[in-house]
Amino acid sequence: MTTQLSLFIITLCAVCIIGVLLSKNKKLNQTKLVTINSENPELISEIRNMVKSNIDNTKIVKHVREKTGLGLVEAKKYIDNIKTKKE
Repeated sequence: MTTQLSLFIITLCAVCIIGVLLSKNKKLNQTKLVTINSENPELISEIRNMVKSNIDNTKIVKHVREKTGLGLVEAKKYIDNIKTKKE
């Protein structure tokens, strides 16, 4: 009985720790995206030129990931955000 209770408590603690770490990671990625938006006008113009040149989206995403270190989803959102903004 105590073994099952101990195992349950350990599992519950592990789930809580994983939840906290995932939350912090999400906040960190959002902060990273805001920083990239405000500090990298060269990258924004590169992306716009790539879009105008009809370069494949996967190549653009790969380029952004290499330049920024963003994850796949974040890079895609970053590119979509640039595509929707007009200058």
